[in-house]
Amino acid sequence: MGLLVLLLGLIFASMYIYIEENYEQINVPVPQFGGSDPADIIHDFQRGLTAYHDIMLDKCYVIELNTTIVMPPRNLWELLVNVKKGTYLPQTYIIQEEMVATEHVSDMEQLGSFIYHLCSGKETYRLKRRSARKRISRREAGNCHRIRHFENTFVVETVICKKS
Repeated sequence: MGLLVLLLGLIFASMYIYIEENYEQINVPVPQFGGSDPADIIHDFQRGLTAYHDIMLDKCYVIELNTTIVMPPRNLWELLVNVKKGTYLPQTYIIQEEMVATEHVSDMEQLGSFIYHLCSGKETYRLKRRSARKRISRREAGNCHRIRHFENTFVVETVICKKS
């Protein structure tokens, strides 16, 4: 059974945490101040995958779950309970992940039922993380889309670029 949690802060988003099924879903609405795309995100801890549905582009992107910054459902649930109680306030910094779209995914069933449900009927691509040292040049910036979302005690800005 899912639980809806509304987060206040840098980004308003609804999060559904499914502890027993070991996945979470984040709905990022159209931002009030721009600079980010609305998106739906699935973290499937069972399969070790994350899927981003960029709503503006109506495309899905799939990558291996980044367990160094994404909290498992039970830990995230405990954090959100403490935030709601006021015993803990999230940090105000942003972690930036830069990724590039690689090959097209044709076999959606291999991604598991949660991601299949999110991405079925949409163009879906695999993502590859870029080296942390490489910066996005001005020319590439037009081919990139940003999704800002709360993942941990901080906000993550996921930058997804087309392969050049």
